[in-house]
Amino acid sequence: MNSSSSYVTHLLDEEGQAALDALERATREERHTLLAARKELARRVRDGADLAQLEETRSIREDTTWQVTPPPADLTHRLVELATPATAEAAKAAMAVGTDVWVADLEDMLVPTPARLLAAHRVIEEVAATRTGDAAPRVPTLMVRPRGLHLPEAHVVVDGAPASASVVDVFLFLARSGRRLIDNGSGPYLYLPKLESWQEALWWEGLLARAETALDLPVGSTKVSVLVETVQAAYQLEEIVHALRERVTGLTAGRWDYVFSYLRAYGHRTECGLPDLDGFTMNTRFLRTYTEVIVRTCHRRGVQALGGPISLSASGPFDESVAMTHARITRDKSREASQGFDGAWALHPALVPVVRAPFEARDERAGASTAPRHPADPSVDVPVDPLALRDVGTLAGSATLTGMRTALRSSLAYLTGWLAGEGTAVISGHIEDFGTVELARMQLWQWMAHGKRFAEGPTMSTRLLDRMLEDEIALLRRRGARDDLLQHAVTLLRGAVVAEEPPAFLSVLAYEVLLTLREHTAAAA
Repeated sequence: MNSSSSYVTHLLDEEGQAALDALERATREERHTLLAARKELARRVRDGADLAQLEETRSIREDTTWQVTPPPADLTHRLVELATPATAEAAKAAMAVGTDVWVADLEDMLVPTPARLLAAHRVIEEVAATRTGDAAPRVPTLMVRPRGLHLPEAHVVVDGAPASASVVDVFLFLARSGRRLIDNGSGPYLYLPKLESWQEALWWEGLLARAETALDLPVGSTKVSVLVETVQAAYQLEEIVHALRERVTGLTAGRWDYVFSYLRAYGHRTECGLPDLDGFTMNTRFLRTYTEVIVRTCHRRGVQALGGPISLSASGPFDESVAMTHARITRDKSREASQGFDGAWALHPALVPVVRAPFEARDERAGASTAPRHPADPSVDVPVDPLALRDVGTLAGSATLTGMRTALRSSLAYLTGWLAGEGTAVISGHIEDFGTVELARMQLWQWMAHGKRFAEGPTMSTRLLDRMLEDEIALLRRRGARDDLLQHAVTLLRGAVVAEEPPAFLSVLAYEVLLTLREHTAAAA
């Protein structure tokens, strides 16, 4: 460990810390290899290669005999899953709102400071203690989303280098809550973020098996769902499911992260330009194809399919704007229910009943019970059309100055708050987390890289960007934003937009700024 001040020392004894160190050492080299493979594939796509299904794994896709292990009892009924930061306030709301699953997020929704991570694991441990399987059906099933493969944990140093945030998050969850969840009739359940390949799925499988062995938990007791958030994963879903077939219970459409991944992969191509995000829906061809691949894969192999969240917020007095938001969400969830999804995510407690209603109505019409609604059918074909997965030529709408200003305003406001320790935020009626910021800045980058002409006439340029930034900086100052944090946010965002090659993840750069700010604060104290 890097020092006695690490939050991990408050959660693990010396033996546990040694086991965490050993787990990091056992998985580090392969993780670095996988991250290097990501960069190499991205380079090939920039040079003109197209993503496609892998010939070397054809036998897995064509084998109709394999199925996943059936899910545990408390993961068979997942009409609505509430995903929020792993905080005490969010946990209290999740326990009271009637969601089937609470996804306690340690990644895009939580600022990874030692104090907040320590508090998050304490909250998760408290919720785990209330989870008693079938004995308490109104208590939501607990799932935890650890940080992704690309993220470091600077507060845990092993052999002179930061540990993997994924390794730290998983080990702490299993060490503190795994046995209690099993004894209470549930189990340790995870949501795996941002996978890009079946090899990465194997890495997670190995990590979990090693952690279970180190902690004397039954091997295979940790179950996972996978957030399908990358274009690369859409071509390898069956292989990813196969690699995790003893553990996987669900695939979830992480829609906005998926669009961000699309821009990371294809944003260099002029034919892959996107309009304002309000200009298209999940019914557009490239997103409809993506969700159909998820549903068909799930139905073929016995996995539950979960729809993605809408980032709209609707709370407070029920007025016309809230009614319109409810109507949009109802339409979206009705489409997912008819498409074959088993349930969907919500991002705000107030929206849990709105998300639930279309799926309940579908199941009532079909006479479905709490058993899985789609028994595995190996005969289901899963065509993966590379052209359809990247076809944005038919998208409605256009790039507008309003869309540019909205992307700048929400990103700057969020980044400024994030550096101050605030996670998920409601900005202009939308629920923002780091995933939505990543998408906004990549869209701005694409418009900049191609000199996009907006519907109002002007062309995207550094001059236009800087003029709009001045306006937004002045607005945020009037609203009380801390000037030093605002300037860091501007530097991060502008640098990502004007870069010749955009950073793969702005969150990594923002984390480095966060660490620097903490060091300066500590030195001043």
